[in-house]
Amino acid sequence: MRRDRSPEDEQDDGRLRDEWPPRRPWALIAACLVLVVLSAVLWVKWSGAQREAAKLQKEMTRVYKEAEDLRLQAALAQERIGRLELELRAPHGEPAAAAKPLDDKARVAKPPGRL
Repeated sequence: MRRDRSPEDEQDDGRLRDEWPPRRPWALIAACLVLVVLSAVLWVKWSGAQREAAKLQKEMTRVYKEAEDLRLQAALAQERIGRLELELRAPHGEPAAAAKPLDDKARVAKPPGRL
């Protein structure tokens, strides 16, 4: 028995006060629970964002493929228009292949050569 304690203080429910289980750190327990909840929320948000990113990536791939198809169609249509214009400009007796094509390069005036 310690000198600063009385016999009534030492015996409470038949146990010494030093033998009682230590107090639980409730603040630490609450902080851990908050951390678990925040981790779960962030995980759910992250997985949703990952799914959305994959969906948007597929959409971008589809849109780029569609744009490339449209560019190809436009190029083919432009080529066809050029061929039809050549057929219209060709004299009626000559085949379209014999007519001179009017390319953009041929329309542009060439710079004078160096002397």
